[in-house]
Amino acid sequence: MGKWISSRAATKAALALCSALTLSTPAFADLMIQNVTIIDPVAGETAHQDILIGSGTIAAIGERGSIATFAPVDTLDGTGKYIIPALWDAHVHLTYDKGIGNAALPLFVANGITRVRDTGGLLSEILLVEEVAKSQGAKAPEIYFAGPLIDGMPRVYDGSPARFPNISDGASTPADAERIVDELAAAGASLIKSYEMLKPDVFRALVAQATERGLPVTSHIPLSMDAEAVIAAGVRGMEHLRNIGLSCSAQSESLLTERQNMLRDGMKEEGSTLRSSIHATQRPIAFSSQDDARCGAVISALADAQVFQTPTLALNTRGAFRQFLEPEQRAPFKYLPSPVRDRWNAYAEGAKESPIDPAYVAFADWSLAMVKQLNAAGVPIMAGTDTPIGLLTPGFSLHLEMETLVRAGLTPQEALAAATLRPAQFFGLEEKMGTIEAGKSSELVLLSANPLDDISNTRSIEAVITRGVVLDRATLDTMLNEAAP
Repeated sequence: MGKWISSRAATKAALALCSALTLSTPAFADLMIQNVTIIDPVAGETAHQDILIGSGTIAAIGERGSIATFAPVDTLDGTGKYIIPALWDAHVHLTYDKGIGNAALPLFVANGITRVRDTGGLLSEILLVEEVAKSQGAKAPEIYFAGPLIDGMPRVYDGSPARFPNISDGASTPADAERIVDELAAAGASLIKSYEMLKPDVFRALVAQATERGLPVTSHIPLSMDAEAVIAAGVRGMEHLRNIGLSCSAQSESLLTERQNMLRDGMKEEGSTLRSSIHATQRPIAFSSQDDARCGAVISALADAQVFQTPTLALNTRGAFRQFLEPEQRAPFKYLPSPVRDRWNAYAEGAKESPIDPAYVAFADWSLAMVKQLNAAGVPIMAGTDTPIGLLTPGFSLHLEMETLVRAGLTPQEALAAATLRPAQFFGLEEKMGTIEAGKSSELVLLSANPLDDISNTRSIEAVITRGVVLDRATLDTMLNEAAP
């Protein structure tokens, strides 16, 4: 189906009548989705519903045949189909792999993802991607970006070695952090991403300045701090469960002292090397000495402060489960530019013969168990993937992430909320989007199977409704096949 735009001239005479009617009889609209089953992250399943869309929002929802209109509207038959809010991938890096470039944009939309949260890239580069996305309209997602990772010194992602591309900015002092936050706010950033090498005073200054600017901060727990100190500073989110395990250890205090000494003594090392050394030294100790009482205190603090967690479980479990070897996960490589496709396939083939490191298994098991505990405690969980890191194909990887969240103990409805409502809440947009209600966003995804029966059914996309356009299955397939130059 093509673009559907309100015919205001044809319905102007009905506007006066509209004021005397309820929302179930709006004066004009663009599209009627008929007889569909709504799958909402809060309300759950409601069958045989009509959804009337107008001017980018849901104008009305009612039982089949109950909504009257005053002018012809396009219709979409939802009989036997299921509809969910459009999805978010809440952790992407659009500029991380230059070989993929803008080919990622249509892959997101073709997978029902109309919004992404970019959590680290040089400002000059992400602004260019944003311009391209805007020029592509409905065939690219809306981008909420952080700009560069704000790290301490030495920086981890400073371009050396090459597998750690330069996607960060360094802050040695509180004044540095405040200046960088101000620059990002002026450039239109939607959030701030803080990283692992920050000193405590610099980190606190960063969070305070971002809060003053109205920008939520999401963080890796700095290696110089424990989790509760980071929570107390006022962060809005945390990524990858990174370094929570260190704070859950019975030896957390001595580990913190050791980390602080290693950071001080390693100032002349490459940031990537120093961080890896700290992780390699401390993670085995921490995971073998997890303390229920200590971890319970950390989880309670996260729940009380409602600190959003984006665990990136597909990434955290990758070394143990090697999902990239599964045909369903590997097949989407074909939509990537050929040099990237060849590189990823070569890596996958090489991994077949290598043994699985027990440390990967321990980290995967810990990550799954931690997400289950966080969810049970009421800590908000968001679905994000870190794509394209870890051979996670843009767009496709979000469905794997939701499946892994269910594997960790979330219900399918909770996993759906993690990819719809929770990102909206992170940005304070829950009154505008994230659930299927009258007056909210009309960004929707039509499915052929019920995701509450099996979360993998989010892959069964029949159409994506976005930016005033219905992208049917044939159009989505064309977008996939034409994504790579």
